[in-house]
Amino acid sequence: MIPAHYFPLPSPTYDLRIGASPMGDGSFIFEKDDWLEEELLLKKACLDFDANYYCQWLPGSEAAQRELASLVGSDPQLGIRGAGDMVQEDLLILDLKQTGLPLIAGHLCFANAWCLDEKLGLPFMAIHGPVPEFSSTIGPSSEKLIERLKPGRPVARLNWAVKSSGQMDLTSRWNEFTAECNAKVTAENAGGRCWMRAERQTLSLLGETGAVLFTVHTYTQTVETLTRPQQEILLGVLQTCPEPMLRYKGIWPFASPLMQWLSR
Repeated sequence: MIPAHYFPLPSPTYDLRIGASPMGDGSFIFEKDDWLEEELLLKKACLDFDANYYCQWLPGSEAAQRELASLVGSDPQLGIRGAGDMVQEDLLILDLKQTGLPLIAGHLCFANAWCLDEKLGLPFMAIHGPVPEFSSTIGPSSEKLIERLKPGRPVARLNWAVKSSGQMDLTSRWNEFTAECNAKVTAENAGGRCWMRAERQTLSLLGETGAVLFTVHTYTQTVETLTRPQQEILLGVLQTCPEPMLRYKGIWPFASPLMQWLSR
């Protein structure tokens, strides 16, 4: 379930924006909830299936990995693997000292239609290359936001998606499965077949190594279990979202039946 304070759509009109703000007192980078045990087991299943797919790093990232592991209370020698095994969040490390902020390490089990094989080693702007209009709108300001992070002053934002499966692991290896689920959505069953995904994302500067930690905590629930005001907001966003963005988010194949269901 998506906590009410993490519902990711602030208004019924689509808007491409960063939406990042400083984390207030009492906020934590890592959060534990009722799904902790279940999601850690899901992560373990992913790593048991193919650890080299879900957890990767580049040479030179070891110090940042150790700092991250210490931050979550894991054995520093286990690096990002040990850290990711202890928290619900997906973990990614960017190198602030290299030009372009490349992705140098990741523990990524609950990604939405991407994987480390596709992104590891790429600079920040290239990672987001598939996002429509990213480079001409929020891309440069997002990069500056990361470059200006200060130790002990993390920021957080919310991201959204709608999927035709409630499966947490929707990394790229599940693309064919996702297409099959998309084809099953109709105007009659969309409320139960479609799942709202909310991502609570945080960015923080690791004080010792100067690397940047990016965390993603994913929440899901069926569209039919959203409150009616939330459903109305979602409908407005889908109606005003440009087609290229709906395609990028993977919503386009079932956007019409979902909007029909929401309009009832």
